[in-house]
Amino acid sequence: MNEIFWEKLLNWYAENGRHQYPWRTTNDPYHILVAEFLLQQTHVRKVEEVYKQILHKYVDIKKLSNADVSELENIIAPLGLKYRATRLILTAKEICIQHAGEVPSNYNDLIQLPGIGDYIANAILCYAYGQPVVPIDTNVIRLFTRFFGYTSNNTRPRVDKVLASKIRDHFKGFKSTRSENLAILDFAGLVCIAKKPHSKECPLAQYCDYFNSRDKDDILG
Repeated sequence: MNEIFWEKLLNWYAENGRHQYPWRTTNDPYHILVAEFLLQQTHVRKVEEVYKQILHKYVDIKKLSNADVSELENIIAPLGLKYRATRLILTAKEICIQHAGEVPSNYNDLIQLPGIGDYIANAILCYAYGQPVVPIDTNVIRLFTRFFGYTSNNTRPRVDKVLASKIRDHFKGFKSTRSENLAILDFAGLVCIAKKPHSKECPLAQYCDYFNSRDKDDILG
Protein backbone atom coordinates (compact mmCIF):
# COMPACT_ATOMS: atom_id res chain seq x y z
CA MET A 1 0.00 0.00 0.00
CA ASN A 2 2.92 2.34 0.69
CA GLU A 3 4.11 1.97 -2.90
CA ILE A 4 0.67 2.81 -4.27
CA PHE A 5 0.40 5.79 -1.94
CA TRP A 6 3.65 7.35 -3.18
CA GLU A 7 3.05 6.50 -6.82
CA LYS A 8 -0.39 8.14 -6.90
CA LEU A 9 0.64 11.08 -4.74
CA LEU A 10 3.82 11.96 -6.67
CA ASN A 11 2.06 11.62 -10.01
CA TRP A 12 -0.58 14.05 -8.76
CA TYR A 13 2.10 16.42 -7.48
CA ALA A 14 3.97 16.45 -10.80
CA GLU A 15 0.82 17.76 -12.51
CA ASN A 16 -0.80 19.85 -9.77
CA GLY A 17 1.88 20.90 -7.27
CA ARG A 18 2.26 24.53 -6.24
CA HIS A 19 5.72 24.85 -7.79
CA GLN A 20 5.64 28.62 -8.27
CA TYR A 21 6.60 29.76 -4.78
CA PRO A 22 10.12 31.25 -4.68
CA TRP A 23 11.22 29.37 -1.55
CA ARG A 24 10.65 26.17 -3.51
CA THR A 25 13.21 27.11 -6.14
CA THR A 26 16.08 27.63 -3.70
CA ASN A 27 18.05 25.60 -1.21
CA ASP A 28 19.61 28.67 0.43
CA PRO A 29 19.31 27.95 4.19
CA TYR A 30 18.75 31.63 5.04
CA HIS A 31 15.92 31.93 2.52
CA ILE A 32 14.35 28.70 3.73
CA LEU A 33 14.56 29.84 7.36
CA VAL A 34 12.79 33.12 6.56
CA ALA A 35 10.08 31.31 4.57
CA GLU A 36 9.39 28.80 7.31
CA PHE A 37 9.02 31.52 9.94
CA LEU A 38 6.53 33.34 7.72
CA LEU A 39 4.56 30.22 6.78
CA GLN A 40 3.75 29.40 10.40
CA GLN A 41 -0.02 29.60 10.94
CA THR A 42 -0.34 31.60 7.72
CA HIS A 43 -1.94 30.74 4.40
CA VAL A 44 0.76 30.12 1.83
CA ARG A 45 -0.67 32.58 -0.71
CA LYS A 46 -0.19 35.52 1.65
CA VAL A 47 3.50 34.92 2.27
CA GLU A 48 5.21 35.51 -1.08
CA GLU A 49 5.23 39.32 -1.14
CA VAL A 50 6.40 39.63 2.48
CA TYR A 51 9.09 37.00 1.87
CA LYS A 52 10.41 38.96 -1.11
CA GLN A 53 10.39 42.25 0.82
CA ILE A 54 12.39 40.77 3.69
CA LEU A 55 15.04 39.24 1.44
CA HIS A 56 15.31 42.47 -0.56
CA LYS A 57 15.81 44.61 2.55
CA TYR A 58 17.89 42.09 4.52
CA VAL A 59 19.98 40.36 1.88
CA ASP A 60 21.79 38.10 4.32
CA ILE A 61 21.45 36.87 7.86
CA LYS A 62 23.90 39.46 9.23
CA LYS A 63 21.72 42.30 7.96
CA LEU A 64 18.65 40.61 9.45
CA SER A 65 20.43 40.28 12.79
CA ASN A 66 20.86 44.07 12.84
CA ALA A 67 17.31 44.85 11.69
CA ASP A 68 15.16 47.38 13.49
CA VAL A 69 12.33 45.37 15.03
CA SER A 70 9.65 47.98 14.27
CA GLU A 71 10.65 48.08 10.60
CA LEU A 72 10.51 44.30 10.33
CA GLU A 73 7.18 44.26 12.15
CA ASN A 74 5.78 46.66 9.57
CA ILE A 75 6.84 44.35 6.76
CA ILE A 76 5.32 41.32 8.47
CA ALA A 77 2.15 43.17 9.57
CA PRO A 78 -0.02 42.05 6.58
CA LEU A 79 0.42 38.44 7.75
CA GLY A 80 -0.39 39.09 11.40
CA LEU A 81 1.60 37.50 14.22
CA LYS A 82 4.07 40.38 14.26
CA TYR A 83 5.97 38.77 17.14
CA ARG A 84 7.72 36.76 14.44
CA ALA A 85 9.82 39.85 13.73
CA THR A 86 11.43 39.70 17.16
CA ARG A 87 12.00 35.97 16.87
CA LEU A 88 13.55 36.28 13.43
CA ILE A 89 15.99 38.91 14.62
CA LEU A 90 16.90 36.95 17.76
CA THR A 91 17.43 33.81 15.71
CA ALA A 92 19.59 35.69 13.20
CA LYS A 93 21.70 37.17 16.02
CA GLU A 94 22.17 33.75 17.60
CA ILE A 95 23.21 32.22 14.29
CA CYS A 96 25.74 35.01 13.71
CA ILE A 97 27.18 34.70 17.22
CA GLN A 98 27.08 30.94 17.76
CA HIS A 99 27.40 29.61 14.19
CA ALA A 100 29.47 32.24 12.34
CA GLY A 101 26.45 33.33 10.31
CA GLU A 102 25.74 29.85 8.92
CA VAL A 103 22.30 28.33 9.48
CA PRO A 104 23.02 25.03 11.29
CA SER A 105 22.68 21.80 9.32
CA ASN A 106 21.92 19.56 12.28
CA TYR A 107 18.77 19.19 14.33
CA ASN A 108 20.25 19.67 17.80
CA ASP A 109 21.72 23.06 16.94
CA LEU A 110 18.60 24.25 15.13
CA ILE A 111 16.21 23.30 17.92
CA GLN A 112 18.15 25.52 20.35
CA LEU A 113 17.46 28.66 18.33
CA PRO A 114 14.65 31.10 19.32
CA GLY A 115 11.37 30.35 17.58
CA ILE A 116 12.54 27.12 15.98
CA GLY A 117 10.64 24.01 16.98
CA ASP A 118 10.57 20.50 15.61
CA TYR A 119 8.73 21.40 12.42
CA ILE A 120 10.90 24.33 11.31
CA ALA A 121 14.09 22.47 12.23
CA ASN A 122 13.13 19.51 10.06
CA ALA A 123 11.89 21.80 7.27
CA ILE A 124 15.27 23.53 7.11
CA LEU A 125 17.11 20.20 7.11
CA CYS A 126 14.84 18.88 4.35
CA TYR A 127 14.48 21.87 2.02
CA ALA A 128 17.86 23.56 2.54
CA TYR A 129 20.16 20.61 3.17
CA GLY A 130 18.39 17.78 1.36
CA GLN A 131 18.31 15.53 4.39
CA PRO A 132 15.76 12.67 4.45
CA VAL A 133 13.70 14.06 7.33
CA VAL A 134 9.97 14.66 7.75
CA PRO A 135 8.53 17.97 9.01
CA ILE A 136 5.25 16.86 10.60
CA ASP A 137 2.35 19.28 10.97
CA THR A 138 -1.44 18.95 11.02
CA ASN A 139 -1.57 18.60 7.22
CA VAL A 140 0.82 15.65 7.27
CA ILE A 141 -1.03 14.03 10.16
CA ARG A 142 -4.41 14.46 8.45
CA LEU A 143 -3.31 12.77 5.24
CA PHE A 144 -1.58 9.82 6.89
CA THR A 145 -4.26 9.17 9.50
CA ARG A 146 -6.97 9.27 6.84
CA PHE A 147 -5.23 7.15 4.25
CA PHE A 148 -3.62 4.54 6.50
CA GLY A 149 -6.24 4.60 9.25
CA TYR A 150 -3.84 5.64 12.00
CA THR A 151 -5.25 7.03 15.23
CA SER A 152 -3.82 8.88 18.21
CA ASN A 153 -4.84 8.82 21.85
CA ASN A 154 -3.03 12.09 22.37
CA THR A 155 -5.20 15.21 22.58
CA ARG A 156 -2.46 16.89 20.55
CA PRO A 157 -1.52 14.44 17.78
CA ARG A 158 1.33 16.72 16.69
CA VAL A 159 3.29 15.71 19.80
CA ASP A 160 2.40 12.01 19.55
CA LYS A 161 5.80 10.36 19.11
CA VAL A 162 4.33 6.96 18.28
CA LEU A 163 2.22 8.43 15.47
CA ALA A 164 5.20 10.46 14.23
CA SER A 165 7.30 7.30 14.10
CA LYS A 166 4.64 5.51 12.04
CA ILE A 167 4.48 8.41 9.59
CA ARG A 168 8.26 8.62 9.24
CA ASP A 169 8.43 4.88 8.52
CA HIS A 170 6.66 5.59 5.22
CA PHE A 171 9.61 7.74 4.08
CA LYS A 172 12.29 5.11 4.61
CA GLY A 173 14.44 4.53 1.56
CA PHE A 174 14.31 8.08 0.19
CA LYS A 175 17.74 9.75 -0.07
CA SER A 176 16.00 13.13 0.05
CA THR A 177 12.40 13.77 1.05
CA ARG A 178 11.99 17.24 -0.44
CA SER A 179 9.54 16.33 -3.23
CA GLU A 180 7.65 13.88 -1.03
CA ASN A 181 7.11 16.44 1.74
CA LEU A 182 6.04 19.16 -0.69
CA ALA A 183 3.66 16.74 -2.38
CA ILE A 184 2.00 16.00 0.95
CA LEU A 185 1.65 19.69 1.83
CA ASP A 186 0.06 20.50 -1.52
CA PHE A 187 -2.22 17.47 -1.56
CA ALA A 188 -3.41 18.14 1.98
CA GLY A 189 -3.97 21.79 1.13
CA LEU A 190 -5.82 21.26 -2.15
CA VAL A 191 -7.49 17.83 -2.02
CA CYS A 192 -7.36 16.20 1.42
CA ILE A 193 -8.55 19.35 3.16
CA ALA A 194 -9.73 19.39 6.77
CA LYS A 195 -13.43 19.79 6.04
CA LYS A 196 -15.17 18.06 3.15
CA PRO A 197 -12.13 16.61 1.35
CA HIS A 198 -12.41 16.56 -2.44
CA SER A 199 -12.84 12.81 -2.72
CA LYS A 200 -14.19 12.97 -6.27
CA GLU A 201 -10.86 14.35 -7.46
CA CYS A 202 -8.72 12.25 -5.13
CA PRO A 203 -6.45 9.71 -6.87
CA LEU A 204 -5.96 7.96 -3.52
CA ALA A 205 -9.63 7.57 -2.69
CA GLN A 206 -10.13 3.92 -3.66
CA TYR A 207 -7.25 2.89 -1.38
CA CYS A 208 -8.03 5.31 1.46
CA ASP A 209 -9.19 4.02 4.85
CA TYR A 210 -11.13 7.22 5.53
CA PHE A 211 -12.97 7.03 2.22
CA ASN A 212 -13.71 3.31 2.39
CA SER A 213 -14.94 3.37 5.98
CA ARG A 214 -17.64 5.99 5.37
CA ASP A 215 -20.87 6.35 3.46
CA LYS A 216 -19.79 7.24 -0.08
CA ASP A 217 -22.92 9.28 -0.76
CA ASP A 218 -22.16 11.52 2.21
CA ILE A 219 -18.54 11.97 1.20
CA LEU A 220 -19.12 12.47 -2.50
CA GLY A 221 -22.25 14.57 -2.03
